[in-house]
Amino acid sequence: MEYARGKLMVASFLTLVASGIGFATRTAAGGPWEREFNLGGGEFGAILGAGFLGFGLMIFFGGILVEKFGYKKLLTIAFLLHLVSAGMLFAANPLFAGWQETDPENATSNVFSVLFWSAFVFSICQGLYEAVINPLIAQLYPENKTHYLNILHAGWPAGMILGGIFAACFIGENAWITELPWQYGLASFSIVVIAYGVMALPEKFPETVGETAGSFATVFSCFASIPFLVLIVLHGLIGYMELGVDSWMTKLMENLLPNSIIILVYTSFLMFVLRFFAGPIVHRVNPIGLLLGSSVISCLGLLWLGSPIQSVAMIFVAATFYSFGKAFLWPTMLGVAGERYPQSGSVAMGALGAVGMICVGQIAGPRIGAQQGYELSQHLEESAPETYARYEGSEPTSSWGYEYTPLDAAKLNAANGIEVDSGTVETAAIEEAKLIPEEEKPALIANAATDVPAVQASYLFGGRRALTLTAYIPGMMAIGFLGLLIYFRSIGGYKVLRFDEELGKAVPIEGHGHGESESDVVDSEAATSF
Repeated sequence: MEYARGKLMVASFLTLVASGIGFATRTAAGGPWEREFNLGGGEFGAILGAGFLGFGLMIFFGGILVEKFGYKKLLTIAFLLHLVSAGMLFAANPLFAGWQETDPENATSNVFSVLFWSAFVFSICQGLYEAVINPLIAQLYPENKTHYLNILHAGWPAGMILGGIFAACFIGENAWITELPWQYGLASFSIVVIAYGVMALPEKFPETVGETAGSFATVFSCFASIPFLVLIVLHGLIGYMELGVDSWMTKLMENLLPNSIIILVYTSFLMFVLRFFAGPIVHRVNPIGLLLGSSVISCLGLLWLGSPIQSVAMIFVAATFYSFGKAFLWPTMLGVAGERYPQSGSVAMGALGAVGMICVGQIAGPRIGAQQGYELSQHLEESAPETYARYEGSEPTSSWGYEYTPLDAAKLNAANGIEVDSGTVETAAIEEAKLIPEEEKPALIANAATDVPAVQASYLFGGRRALTLTAYIPGMMAIGFLGLLIYFRSIGGYKVLRFDEELGKAVPIEGHGHGESESDVVDSEAATSF
């Protein structure tokens, strides 16, 4: 049966555009949330983490559900839940205003819960999308899975470009045009959601592997492969590095660029171009070799970004280098899963995506935030102890092995919002900050000339240190991919497989070796176990 695969490809692409817009605008919401709700860096990191937690859980279980119930039903559920997530954003401000009157002590924690669960519902939608679109595109384009999966995942950076530009223009105090209510920016993804819903939901979808294989247990056979378990671990590290760093990029680059969202837009643009035109690259290079090279470049790129660069031009050069490293990692890993485990359908891809997203939400986001907060506090306490005493928060924290007292979120946000020009420091941001106690403002204003530059310098130091500390992750990835490259050479080279329904197992596709010169015949045990 013929399917409108071009139309389904565009609709699948738009689901990632919507996810990218939501991701980019949420990363820019830290400032407005600090001002309006007094949310600190730890709470902001937790919300960012929630934006991946549901993704990780649902992409795996969604893969099983896809094999059981088909593509269309899950896509419809995701469509509806995405609109629910947008509605929760608009409810946050009125609810917070009511809580300030009836329960002021818990108003901040209550609104944090609303934002947390909105992000969680959003992430469930992302997980359902990934569970559907990855195996769908692999099934619609069996002759060139890795190429079309790279094109598909260009939708993610495309969404981040659109969301990043929108955020730069309309979200936060440094908005290029004007600052709009943050909820309009964060809910802008719903426009794309409606567009793909209108396009895709009326269409017919193909049957999944689970629906056609005869035995539902066949789709779980990938877990019997030791190399596949290695891929799962490596994909968790990819999620930590790529999306963990992207989650914090705008926060880590504050005070270094006129509007830190620019760096996210720029790196997203590079990823979009590289993924969209990845065909010639993935055809000429062994996928495992591409993953190995990308890991090495990513490691060096993070070390470069974490170095004490002062020139804006050099920041963008370093970001360009890093983008070349991370661009192909996620979709190429999904391509490897599709090419080596065709009998597992969406389950193999879902398992990789699940581990990657859970690692981002539960490890990378909170850990990178803890690293940045710890290094910031330690640097300020050592370099300017009097300033640290004025900006120190009231409660110590312990997170991921880091024990420290973070800076007061309202004071830190006010200091970061001040432009320091030739030693002149405007104090309006401190004076107008509603969440700074009035009795503490005179001391902050009187010492602003020395305090603000010190706070901004420490904030920048903390961000750079967080990037440097993250560089060991792609270093570990490089070691893992080198091991897989050696493994493939030991069994005759990397081969693309297809699922043969008559034989009930995966067999090699003749002439599809991604540049390898290996024999056309692959050991049958290797073909079915990896």
